[in-house]
Amino acid sequence: MMKVFEKIRDGILDVVFPARCVGCGEEGYYICRRCEGFMGESALICPLCQQSSLTGERHENCGSLYGLEGLASMWEYEGVVKGLLHTIKYNGVVHAAAEMVWRAYIDMADDIMRFSAFLSYLFSKNTCITYVPMFKKKERKRGFNQAAVFAREIGKIAGKDVVSLLEKIGDTKPQVDLTKEERLQNVRGTFRFNAQYSKPNSEKIPNILIPKNLVLVDDVWTTGATIKECCKVLKKAGVQNVWGFTVARTP
Repeated sequence: MMKVFEKIRDGILDVVFPARCVGCGEEGYYICRRCEGFMGESALICPLCQQSSLTGERHENCGSLYGLEGLASMWEYEGVVKGLLHTIKYNGVVHAAAEMVWRAYIDMADDIMRFSAFLSYLFSKNTCITYVPMFKKKERKRGFNQAAVFAREIGKIAGKDVVSLLEKIGDTKPQVDLTKEERLQNVRGTFRFNAQYSKPNSEKIPNILIPKNLVLVDDVWTTGATIKECCKVLKKAGVQNVWGFTVARTP
């Protein structure tokens, strides 16, 4: 019923407030074809040392028991990309996320050599999708979790289940104004694994097993503190492999 309501709401919004380009205001799309050329592609990096990686995979010499296997970030977090993410996150235009994810997928398919490792992992048989959770009080106030919205859109494209494997158990300061060290401290111990998934024959969700491979979705990668903390929790719970995906990365 909620999904039906969301579709009706989005349809009304499209009529009353038609999509306008965040770059120039042209009606029709949230990023028009002209402004699309200003979406700067993000260089792929090793998620551990954050140095260049041709395919976004972790460097062999950057071993970590609880680290990400790779990171795929599509665009640099600036200009029209930053504008559209703010439109989604702070103006509540959540249906714009579908346009953004489809653009990301098309761009990745066009640049298959760079994104081959991530796409192969995403479409492999044993891969599921999860996302960085919000503190419940904040999510209720905003009305949605943008990371979950992006995760569901990716799931539609890849034909993958999206599972809520993580919970945020503590409120934290906004990461934007913190130093790298403060960001790490700010998120430490604030996430936990959703216990209902750790029992294969639980009454709540029968026969749900901990996934072997996961794509962990968030909107923006800055220092990676949040995703890395989530990855650590997932791997301690039994997940074997985790790739990170963010729509954008701070240059």
